Amino acid sequence: MGILDIFRKKPELAKDPVCHMSVDVAKARATSQFEGETFYFCAPGCKHMFDEDPSKYIGSEKPAVEM
Repeated sequence: MGILDIFRKKPELAKDPVCHMSVDVAKARATSQFEGETFYFCAPGCKHMFDEDPSKYIGSEKPAVEM
């Protein structure tokens, strides 16, 4: 770690609820709102699957799709 690394902001990461990939919140390809919470997705396809049945993906220990 160099001296300049302390000044670099690390990206805020979220877990895509469908495929469980890490998603940079600032660069998420898609988002959805559900019950007052924002969910971040790696791709529009994951968002589409989530939007069809959000409760299926929230809190799931295993990804619904393997990437």
